[in-house]
Amino acid sequence: MFPAKLRKQLEPVISSGLVLNRDIFEKCLILYPKPEWDIVNQEMSRLSRYDRKHQLFQRKFMKGATLVEFDATGRLLIPAALLDYAMITEGGNELVISGVGEKMEIWSKKQYDEVVLNADDDDLSFLIDDVRKDIERDPNTN
Repeated sequence: MFPAKLRKQLEPVISSGLVLNRDIFEKCLILYPKPEWDIVNQEMSRLSRYDRKHQLFQRKFMKGATLVEFDATGRLLIPAALLDYAMITEGGNELVISGVGEKMEIWSKKQYDEVVLNADDDDLSFLIDDVRKDIERDPNTN
């Protein structure tokens, strides 16, 4: 169940549609506004259909993509396979919803605590040089 205040803030986004998918790095789910998902699809279309690795990546990435919507009571109906992937069924019903740029992450609280809150690498300084280089190399990096 999404909090009513959050749903109210997201009304313009919700009206355009939402796509839920697995994250490629962590055991969490990514909730994309449909316009943002369309951008992801455009990026995916630039991959070669004649390259085996590109095709495998596309298949695996798109495997869980699901158009979702809120029901009348404000619940987001998440397919069981995605709940299992994000280990949401294992940690009780407590979730963490985190905004990340133009999308939202949905985590089991247990996973979020282990990966994000209890991580030993809270000092981001070791990443900044690599991130800066990536941005300088490609200003369209997401």
